[in-house]
Amino acid sequence: MKILNNKYVSVVWTILRVWLGYQWIAAGYEKIINPLWVGSKAGVALTGFLNGALEKAAGAHPSVQNWYASFIRDVALPNAKVFSYIVSFGEVLVGISLILGLFTVVGLLAGGFMNLNYMLAGTTSTNPILYTVTFILLVAGAAAYVIGLDRFALPFIKKIFNKKAHNSSIKT
Repeated sequence: MKILNNKYVSVVWTILRVWLGYQWIAAGYEKIINPLWVGSKAGVALTGFLNGALEKAAGAHPSVQNWYASFIRDVALPNAKVFSYIVSFGEVLVGISLILGLFTVVGLLAGGFMNLNYMLAGTTSTNPILYTVTFILLVAGAAAYVIGLDRFALPFIKKIFNKKAHNSSIKT
């Protein structure tokens, strides 16, 4: 595991993290400026995507599993407008998190969760690549955000929580 934490390898993790963040921002920004995703016609494009996923749930060898098709039909489609905002702004937030290296683990987990959902909906595209890079960065651990704002933010947050925990134990 020492090789993952090498200062030279941290540069590689940073390049991968920033590249992944850019992919998320580009995808989210495209959705935000498209009025079929957000704005007056919010949810129209997502409804088309979700209906396409439902079509992939039919046949002898469906690429969308029955349980996920039920989720799409019963939860996502009736709330397509809300999901269109969650998806588009979520993608941008994941991208910002990864580029800045701020709350990197949260950004990686959220991005991986979105990639997983896209793949469960029967979409391949670049999702397996993005999912794999996400997994690699999660395995790299803290070395993935040594060059980033987490280097400063996480010790600060830890200090605040330790101070609060210490103060609450004194009062009891």
